[in-house]
Amino acid sequence: MKVALRYLVRNRRRTLLTLLAVLIPVYFLVFMFGFANANLRDMFETATRFDTGHAQIRAVPTKATGAAIPLMRDPSDALAALAEVKGIEWRTVRLDLPALASVGDRSRAVHVQGVVPEEIGPVSALADRIIAGSSLTAGEGGVLVGEELAHLLGVEVGDEVVLLGAHPETALGAIREPVIGVYRAPEATLGRTVVYADLATARQLARSEVAATAIVIRVAGVASPRDQTTLNRVVRELRAALPAGYEVKDWTELVPMVATYMGILTPALAIVAGIFFALGGLVVLNTIYLSVLERTRELGLILSLGASRGRVVKMILAEAGVLAVVGALGGALTGVALILVVEAFGGIPLWGAAAEFMREMGMSSVLHLSADPGQVALAAGAMAAVAVLAAWWPARRASRLEPMEAMRYVD
Repeated sequence: MKVALRYLVRNRRRTLLTLLAVLIPVYFLVFMFGFANANLRDMFETATRFDTGHAQIRAVPTKATGAAIPLMRDPSDALAALAEVKGIEWRTVRLDLPALASVGDRSRAVHVQGVVPEEIGPVSALADRIIAGSSLTAGEGGVLVGEELAHLLGVEVGDEVVLLGAHPETALGAIREPVIGVYRAPEATLGRTVVYADLATARQLARSEVAATAIVIRVAGVASPRDQTTLNRVVRELRAALPAGYEVKDWTELVPMVATYMGILTPALAIVAGIFFALGGLVVLNTIYLSVLERTRELGLILSLGASRGRVVKMILAEAGVLAVVGALGGALTGVALILVVEAFGGIPLWGAAAEFMREMGMSSVLHLSADPGQVALAAGAMAAVAVLAAWWPARRASRLEPMEAMRYVD
């Protein structure tokens, strides 16, 4: 080890190059993982908090309803079964109806979502997204429209909107309600199509006092897509407890496009990580090999003095090991430090077309980063291992030198 350290200090340029070959891939991987983690968490939170929940209980379709969600005529038996399942931290009844929103000579096909304001408050971001007017209050009527829909219909807070219910399992319903608030949706499509109303108001549109289309639930201990195992367990228990005529769909079934994107992102990250590891390993192999060539006479002398070939291998691998550990640790610490600095300043804000694109995709226009200790350790450990393995071939070649020939070597 002393010989290895002495050589590293003596050849500072090559040592620095090898260190950077390990440090830079780890640094970029930690930063990339941090961005991907925050991106996935943002998409998961947007989908589950603003729209789908972690899972929904719905009625099993008995006839064709088109794009409309089948009606539950009375969800009380499903709610009773839900109370017996452990792990449910929150639930609420919801009524989703296809409708036509009309103001004067303007009309748009919309989706009316009847909610219980007091129940959605603890988990929904809807109240925080009101940009004009006020949020819903149980029993007081009125509707919330997205800023995109408000623009299309030409309405402001205080104007009235006529809603014509068009669910295939109900009689045609019609209500006239004032716009009490305008919200900014995380995705422009939602802002153009979703109208929020108090559950009692939506039930007037469906001409039923107890109708619902879903019981939306959130599961304790589920904070990101990585907690899918916990969610799957609760979903299985819930399916077993529910009476006939109901089904349970988790968020991956309710927003399959988001789930597909997340499924693609993981192997994509693995491919990028593999490229970084390969490039870093090649640089380490090259620098260690050149160092062996430069020390051919020195290594021949060491072998001629009685050092075993195994000792020469250990000496070369010790050099690579020191560089690998120091470089990987430095890359990990640098990457984590950058993530902490970025988050201390509130993330990386986007603007213009980039911000609009992110919003269209249902994501925040501010890029956040999140360091996962397991991923940081994996990136650093894998790169260190690759660096040591890359040094194996030069070390093996050095151990096979013939002492006399090596001592006559001239570079």
